[in-house]
Amino acid sequence: MEGFKQCDKGHFFKETLSECNYCPSTEKSGSAQDETELLGSSNTTENTQVFGGASAPTKSGLSNQSFDPEKTMIAGSTPSSGEDEQSQEIQKRKLRGWLVSFDIEEFGVDFKIIEGRNTIGKAGSNDIRIQDNLISSLQGIILCRNDKFILTDEVSTNGTFLNGKELVPREAYEINDGDEIKVGNTTLLFKTAFKK
Repeated sequence: MEGFKQCDKGHFFKETLSECNYCPSTEKSGSAQDETELLGSSNTTENTQVFGGASAPTKSGLSNQSFDPEKTMIAGSTPSSGEDEQSQEIQKRKLRGWLVSFDIEEFGVDFKIIEGRNTIGKAGSNDIRIQDNLISSLQGIILCRNDKFILTDEVSTNGTFLNGKELVPREAYEINDGDEIKVGNTTLLFKTAFKK
């Protein structure tokens, strides 16, 4: 490759440089500061520390060591007992229905409706995220409780339509299997996961 040199480790770098910019400089080479620490190592001066699994010394993964801004800390996910219980609770929510649309993708796309509250909108924080410029960040909510489905429009800019009729904002409307919900330019067919 013209204009490039190759170092002993196989990296290509520009000819104008005196040494490989991917390899540690020769001044630091061989020092303990360029090494990676694996938890349990006796050397505490490394740049990168990896924590995780059963060997993490504390909840934060930092042990009794002080913070060093020149080190990279990689810690495993160890949720607190409250977070763990909450995530298990969310996982236990039953699938109760779907919204299906052929407006978003040619072969169709579906969104799961689970027990409880399901938010609809274009913001990433929604349970059902639909990329449509005419949809509000929070367009509406579908609530599933006691095998009943309730749809509300959350004061959206362009409104929410149920079987062609515009919903009154924040008023609850019961929806049933086969109902058509229109938000922006997107039509969604509602299907339940069970027979009433």
